[in-house]
Amino acid sequence: MIERERSTIEDVLQQSEGLSRFLTPGDKAGGWRAYFGEAAPRVPEPYWLYTDDERTQLVLGYPLHISAGWESFCRDLGRLVESEALYRWALAAGESTNKPVLVEQRLAVAQRLAEMLENAMLHDHSRRFPEVLWLAVSREMANAVRTAVRSVFAHAPNLAPKSVEEIRYTVAQRLTDLSHRAEQEALLRLQKWSAADSRPAITSFGRLLRADLLPVAETHVGAELKELGAYLQGHLKVDPARFHKLLAATAAQLDNLRHRDASFDRTLALLDEEAAALPSERLFFSPAVLDLLSVWGHPDVPHLSTDMIRLLKDLSARLKRFEVVACLRNRLFPVTMHGSRAVTKVHGQSVRLSAFTRPLDFANAGVVDSAVRRFGLLYDLVEFTQLLEDLRRRGHSAEESGLRFMVRFQREIEEIRARYRLKFEKFLGDGAFYSARSARSVFLAAADLRILYERLRHQGFPFDRGLRLAVNVGSYHLLSMATDPNERPHFEFFGHGLTELARLTSGKTTREVEDITDFLIAHGYDVHRILEFLEPVRHGSRYPDHVKQRPYAAFLAENNELINLGGVVTEAFLRDLDAEGAGLLARAERYGLAWLLLPCDRERLDGPWVGLRALGTARLKGLDPTPVAEMVVFDEPPDDMQALSDDASLLHNLQELGGKQEAPIESLVPTDDAALVPHLCVVSALEHEDSRDWYIGQYLEEIDALAHGFRVPLNPVDLQEGEPLEAWLFRRRGELAMLYQGLCRDSQGSTVPLESLRSRDGYFTCLLSAPHHSPR
Repeated sequence: MIERERSTIEDVLQQSEGLSRFLTPGDKAGGWRAYFGEAAPRVPEPYWLYTDDERTQLVLGYPLHISAGWESFCRDLGRLVESEALYRWALAAGESTNKPVLVEQRLAVAQRLAEMLENAMLHDHSRRFPEVLWLAVSREMANAVRTAVRSVFAHAPNLAPKSVEEIRYTVAQRLTDLSHRAEQEALLRLQKWSAADSRPAITSFGRLLRADLLPVAETHVGAELKELGAYLQGHLKVDPARFHKLLAATAAQLDNLRHRDASFDRTLALLDEEAAALPSERLFFSPAVLDLLSVWGHPDVPHLSTDMIRLLKDLSARLKRFEVVACLRNRLFPVTMHGSRAVTKVHGQSVRLSAFTRPLDFANAGVVDSAVRRFGLLYDLVEFTQLLEDLRRRGHSAEESGLRFMVRFQREIEEIRARYRLKFEKFLGDGAFYSARSARSVFLAAADLRILYERLRHQGFPFDRGLRLAVNVGSYHLLSMATDPNERPHFEFFGHGLTELARLTSGKTTREVEDITDFLIAHGYDVHRILEFLEPVRHGSRYPDHVKQRPYAAFLAENNELINLGGVVTEAFLRDLDAEGAGLLARAERYGLAWLLLPCDRERLDGPWVGLRALGTARLKGLDPTPVAEMVVFDEPPDDMQALSDDASLLHNLQELGGKQEAPIESLVPTDDAALVPHLCVVSALEHEDSRDWYIGQYLEEIDALAHGFRVPLNPVDLQEGEPLEAWLFRRRGELAMLYQGLCRDSQGSTVPLESLRSRDGYFTCLLSAPHHSPR
């Protein structure tokens, strides 16, 4: 028997005791799949939502963005459901009706639902977007039906309960018809995009919800099972009192049989090991019991008609499906945006979610933004291809030994990945790329990776020419890769951030000279004259003296080209590490250089320490100049280490140490006091088609506005072709900070709410110190 990987759905079902009356322990452990049939693989799995500390798992669920578009759809749906209910009551009471208005409401809601379904299907990429949408829409429908029934009671307080339930399920039926039309319209639109088929798999979950009707009419089944009686009366047209009376009488007969014939329970346990522990009235919702009763030969066996057995089996499947749906719908957490942060309510408490949370907004194109912000770690084995070829030439035994070492290396890297909860993103042949939500996790993982490499190198690891490390934070786009629709989605990172990481692992110091030599020789120039002319450059060392004393190092060459033979981190990453709390800091000197030190383990201060020193601004091919620092690992704390105060700033101390290096370097932190104004932000939006409004001030998240803001006449005349405005502002951040300081001398400015600017075309924001943290 093939064991299925445990789903988070099982975890949710185990945690939702109050919402399950008919699901057995076996159903909650995975048996629920049998009730969904071919739609089981399409049931959406909840995923972990994290708190704003980026590490604490808050709850399993789906973050549903309550955007203006979604709220508008829910209002229209609520008005439609109320109109449907009052229309049904008016027909029954012989009152006048206005059907054309009702039809117009139906068309409008169906149109909006079709647009959201098309959006969800088009951008699904195996993420179960349509199914999550059906959970959300069916919940809204059920809540609207409950509210509409109250409205009917308000108009006709003496209406018979039977008539009320018939109205409830007639309205629910109209909603399922509307949903079916919306789904067909969405599929037709998708076929215009491509020659796709009708996509039966992507519609199977929605079809089940509409066929059962319960998810549209009810929110849950309570302990007294009133909802079951309403379903029998309103939809199946079965008298609930007669049904329950028959069920109670048959349960009494079954109790008598179980008392007189002990072999019945033993046989039943072989068919369903949980059934024997259930009370008799619930046994009739077990298909195994019904099958056994039909063939059991004892004279006291209760006899049920074929129609009753068919009804009970059908009810059992529908009720258990509904309880799974109700449990999952209970994990739809409404998310609102407070400034740039997502906030939801869990158990009645407002909680700020991780900044990496991407709420689902079905009313917005794409459902979720493809851009993500992650901390990245990339390692690169030096001269990997050349060493592989050397191993092949040395024979089979050397090649096999190298393979075993590599397997061990990868296994221990996987242990580091799991320890710091990194996510493996991409294998690069001679290295790999990992991402994480925590700057400290990535930082410590890089240190452990360096320690691992050194240990293996001393044990004979054949790939011993060096290990380059690069650590950064950046914005990436998730590019969907083609996968089986029933499998988990697979996405590749795409964008500037990954390119920057790859550039940060560059360590080829002579390649440009060799390329020039080859180019000139290939074009017919005299070989001897070329070699003679380039001789001083070809053999001249670009390494500073302190680099020659170390096995691994990183430095900036004379043209600000980054030469990474060890490890580097970017200023943007260090800023986030500082914000998370870098912890204990110290200073020391080694190799004639001043280092800022952080312990790998705060509980073991005699263990390895990570050293940082500012390098300056690196020139990376095809990218904007990037401030970077070198990262090294010391096996034990240096003897001359001096601890810094507990409130010491990582970046500030790195700046001070930067001024003591052997050559002038550009500081990681702007030296002008004006540039240190916290949360200094520029906001812009189009006033007319060719005219922009510009504002500068201090962004305050709690009020989602610029405090002490000023309207300024900026003109980006030196904006390069294709350069984003944010990049131009970042280049000019020093001048803008000085401008702001001058404005503050003459006036306190005013409060500029961002909400008033977001709806305008061309809106964007830029935090001058960290554009990647800019408010939305």
